[in-house]
Amino acid sequence: MSTHYVPFTPADAAIILVDHQPGVLAMVKSLPASVVTVNTALLARLGEEMGIPLVITSTRENVEFLGTTLEEVQESAPKAYEQRIQRPGTLNAFHDEGFAAAVAATKRRNLVIGGILTDVCLFNTVVSAVEAGYTVRVVADASGTSTTLGDDVTYDRLRNLGVDVTTTYGILFELYPNLNTPEGQQAEAIATASLTYA
Repeated sequence: MSTHYVPFTPADAAIILVDHQPGVLAMVKSLPASVVTVNTALLARLGEEMGIPLVITSTRENVEFLGTTLEEVQESAPKAYEQRIQRPGTLNAFHDEGFAAAVAATKRRNLVIGGILTDVCLFNTVVSAVEAGYTVRVVADASGTSTTLGDDVTYDRLRNLGVDVTTTYGILFELYPNLNTPEGQQAEAIATASLTYA
C-alpha cells in the first residue's frame, strides 16, 4: 500500500451520503446522533453550495420507522435530496444500479463517503467502491453504528483496504486548504455556520 498522500480537491471529488435516515440513526450509539446529523448536513451543504457532485441514497423508505433522509440534510441540499437514490433494500449501495450509475455520472474517481451503519451499509458500499477503482475517504463523524467497537473494527478493516478515515472538518479543509481565497472563505463560512446547530 502506497504511503504517498494526495489531497482530494473540489475538482476531482464527489460526496456520497448513505442511509442518513431517522430510523437508521436511532441505531447509532457510537457517536451522539446530533454529531452525526450536524456533520452530515455540513457535507450536504458543502456539496450543494460549492458545486461538488453530491449523491444521497436511502434504504427502504417504505418501512415507516426508517423514514426518508434526515430533515437537516434535506434542508442543506434540497436538489440532491430530490434526486436521491431510493434503494429497495440492498445493503451495498453499489448493488443498486441507479446508485452505481449516479456515482459514475459524477465523473469523479475520488469519493468522500459518510454513512450509517458503519459496519453494514457503509462498509459494503466502500468495499465495492474500492473494487471499482475509486479512491475513498470515509468521514467518521458523519458515520456510526451500534457500538464504538463496531466503528473501530470497521475502520481497521477499511484502512487495510487502503481507505483513509477522516473527519468532516478534516475533509472540508483538505478540499479548501487556502482560506485566503473566495472559495476557502465560503467553505469556512459553511463550517462556522454548522456550529450553531451543534
